[in-house]
Amino acid sequence: MPTLIRLFIFLLVIAGLVFGSMVALTLFVDPGEKQVVIKIPTRDLVAPPANSNDPLGINALPDPVGIVSKESSEAPSASSAPPPATSDSITTVEPPPE
Repeated sequence: MPTLIRLFIFLLVIAGLVFGSMVALTLFVDPGEKQVVIKIPTRDLVAPPANSNDPLGINALPDPVGIVSKESSEAPSASSAPPPATSDSITTVEPPPE
């Protein structure tokens, strides 16, 4: 049992040293500031042609992952869609016979 207590005390001392060093780093070390320069190629800065119908280049984006395009999805059939409601007509639904 005394060996186990010594192990726990040793681990607590090590943890205290690590915690104390982290606190000391945050209080006494100043990382400083420096200027960062990012070079952008000129071809990325060129504007799209003026006659383009897509000035933002949205149509050139890649397809999203996991989404089915409209062309491959099945269109709902006209018979399953409810008739459009109009303000001058009331549609009643009869309950099924018992």
